[in-house]
Amino acid sequence: MENMNRAESVCIVGAGITGVSAAHYLAKKGYRQVTVLEQADRVGGKCHSFLYQGKTYEMGTLIGLPSYHATKQLMAEFGLTDKGPLLERGFFNLHGRKTSQIPMDQLPGFTEEFKRLPEILQRYERLKEPGFLGLPEELCQPFASWCEQNGLNVIQQVFMHYFSTFGFGSIYEVPAAYVLKFLTYEDLLSFIEITHMITWPEGASELIRRMAEQVKDLRLTCEVRRIEADASGKVRVETDQETAWYDKVIYTASLPNAARLLQLSPGEQSLLGRIRHERFRVYAYRVEGIPRMSGYIPGNLAPGRRGQMMAWYHRWADLGNTDLITVYVAENEDMTDREMREAVEQALLGLGGTHLRFYMMKRWEHFPHVDAAALREGFYEQLDEMQGRDNIYFAGEIMNFPTLEKCTVYAKHLVDRFF
Repeated sequence: MENMNRAESVCIVGAGITGVSAAHYLAKKGYRQVTVLEQADRVGGKCHSFLYQGKTYEMGTLIGLPSYHATKQLMAEFGLTDKGPLLERGFFNLHGRKTSQIPMDQLPGFTEEFKRLPEILQRYERLKEPGFLGLPEELCQPFASWCEQNGLNVIQQVFMHYFSTFGFGSIYEVPAAYVLKFLTYEDLLSFIEITHMITWPEGASELIRRMAEQVKDLRLTCEVRRIEADASGKVRVETDQETAWYDKVIYTASLPNAARLLQLSPGEQSLLGRIRHERFRVYAYRVEGIPRMSGYIPGNLAPGRRGQMMAWYHRWADLGNTDLITVYVAENEDMTDREMREAVEQALLGLGGTHLRFYMMKRWEHFPHVDAAALREGFYEQLDEMQGRDNIYFAGEIMNFPTLEKCTVYAKHLVDRFF
């Protein structure tokens, strides 16, 4: 029966890291009829690397952590073991002056809290497994509330620096489960020590590109318009190019978009309607004179500072011959494009920048997630009940967390569980 299953045709919707990982793991299990459909003209999704003066820069995924074991395994498998640019980091105040991550008067409190943190996190071993099923009640509250409950008032600032800067929203609003899924104790140590970060000399997109080259039936610029069960038992997938029938479908693209493609009950439509996103911008500027490092501006991480520059990434700064940086901003809907750009440019000038030249910008619908109420009401349990119905399965960012590692891990988990 298992060998017969591997003769089945499988359609994967989306060629981001989840989609190409699912195709890869299916191929390793012996599936030979795998089709990947991608609406864009490239693979990679939010991994968006580009070349500037012969070097790669990132407009999406930035770095990997030493704890990204699944990612490192894939990198080794696809010949991506070269070390990338070094990452030196600093913290700056709103006036452009270098400061410490933790104020001196708070260091004793930080030390005490950091010693207690591993014991506290041991309660949540379930978070190390793929997905968000079976969450305890206390992880459904906003992360800041969870920190207050556990007496972690200093260390919450450290979590905020890395969670909010990468476009995942405010720790005063986002449930603790998401923050602790993203930043395990091992991950937090990696950020604090800033050692052995994965920075991909050929760009984060290169891993996905090489994996996608192994997909025998990859179709770009292919818009999916309808996915529905057929009377024959197959799944009918209608695109702008053709209509085809498959034994199974894995949907890895945006789940809110799936609501218009699938045959869903009103309750299921309502469930997917609870998904929210963070609007996130990445700007690329040519600039001279700013510190030759990557920098965080903690004062701009509060919800009231949306539209201001939270951080910049000075990739290849260790080589000393690049003038291109990328800048990270949580979008403010009350500010115009021009106002947000002016705010970024004022911040760069305040850091000593000169000869500012705008290069490019990407806007992302980032970090799909649900609020505390939806978690308490069993959002993920209800979503899991939809897995496999009519031979349609769901993977992607919201199922585990939108990092390369978490998406890859969930793709393998889905394939191992259902295929």
